[in-house]
Amino acid sequence: MVTASTSRHLTLPFVLSTLIVACAGTTDSGSSNDGAPPDPAPHPGQVPDQQPAPGVNSAPDLAYPGKGFIVHEWGTDTVVVGSDGSLQPGLHHEEEDLPAFVYDRLEAGSLDGATSTSVNVKMETPVTYFYAEEPLTAFVQVAFRKGIFTQWYPAVREFYPPIFAPNTVAGVTTYKDPAFDPEFPFGSPVCSEMYGPNANGYLEWGALEILGRDSDIPLPEAPLDRFTWAHARQVGANPLRIAGVPGATEAPQHERFLFYRGLGNFDLPVRVTAGVDGAISAENTLGEAIGTAFVLNVGASAGAFVAHPEGIASGGTLVEHAPSLEGAPPLDEFVEALGVSVIDALDATGLYHDEAVAMVNTWKRQWFRTPGVRVLYLAPQAWTDASIPLTVQPTPDAVVRMMMLRVEVLSPETEAADVGAARRLADPSTAGEAERHFDDLGRFAEPRLRRALALLGEPAYGEPLLARIAAGATASAARE
Repeated sequence: MVTASTSRHLTLPFVLSTLIVACAGTTDSGSSNDGAPPDPAPHPGQVPDQQPAPGVNSAPDLAYPGKGFIVHEWGTDTVVVGSDGSLQPGLHHEEEDLPAFVYDRLEAGSLDGATSTSVNVKMETPVTYFYAEEPLTAFVQVAFRKGIFTQWYPAVREFYPPIFAPNTVAGVTTYKDPAFDPEFPFGSPVCSEMYGPNANGYLEWGALEILGRDSDIPLPEAPLDRFTWAHARQVGANPLRIAGVPGATEAPQHERFLFYRGLGNFDLPVRVTAGVDGAISAENTLGEAIGTAFVLNVGASAGAFVAHPEGIASGGTLVEHAPSLEGAPPLDEFVEALGVSVIDALDATGLYHDEAVAMVNTWKRQWFRTPGVRVLYLAPQAWTDASIPLTVQPTPDAVVRMMMLRVEVLSPETEAADVGAARRLADPSTAGEAERHFDDLGRFAEPRLRRALALLGEPAYGEPLLARIAAGATASAARE
């Protein structure tokens, strides 16, 4: 589904004509691959056989050295895991609103429950910065093999999978998203397989103008009292301009960075499990080391954390306990100390210092103030490059991509409390209390309710609440 404000952006240039022919109500079940291929690469304009640019350490002063073409990126993936390490579906809800100018593939939190079951990873705020001595024009694209990009800014020349415009496919009278609409009228099994999965996401900005470092640009309004968006602007990166693409044909769009967000379904490099009394186990399943790891325990008025700057060795397991909240520092003091520690870890990855500060300021409330037990860790760049390949031409002199993984951990005690609440849904006299228990969980209500119902054997009495939560917008209900 697309919002009314979005539908004016997602117009016919994005609806591939060959796709329309292939999927316009036909019943052919043959194996021919009509329409756009399910693997979106290569696309028009892609540079053949481009090799990833080398990663390098940051300058000694942790700022752009004033020479060379350099690309830096930071972002985060969020997951909810059961005590047994299982990834919990339903993590498509938003915790905070994005500014209205951001392109939104689907209305925040409005996915149908039947669709959201296939989404267990929420990729949040990859922000990409560009540094250059002189103005230049670059070709930029990013792919998401096991997911779909749901929001981005500035406007792109092309995205995939497409949105269908009204009357372009039999049975489609409004804007329809074949990837997220379980009722989409696919004309053939081929088309259903091609455009139905939440996979093969792709964005192409085309000719991105990297302006002079001192250029004065008009930025769209995103006041900090309403959005965390502007924190990412507080860096020394070159300003950017996009023009001549759908959405930016009448007037250019400007920003300090490229932004994108998505939903996916894939395994993460560390398998986190939980035992009783706060026991945490984090197993590195990759063939290379994991960066700095943090174990957090956040309460309503206090918080505590343990940092492991050594990370997790390849094939190794970090064994830890969620730190006790008894005698823990007040929340503000905890947030300040943890912020300093995380910034130090981000500095060590090769990000510039102002980028590390911008990342922490953007996510401080959600990472550090949301109650719960969580593990944060830094994924190696090779994992990020494989998960969301980034193409930039001309080839940068250096590329640093830093992805922090946020793992919300459901302890056996938390699961038991959720199961107890879910059981009360069966009794009309206690159902209201049970619903409030899950409603108070905000964006994590759906994955936690799904986990509780799964542990109970999927009882029918849980279906009405699950349907309501799965379809609900949660940004205003988070109560955090």
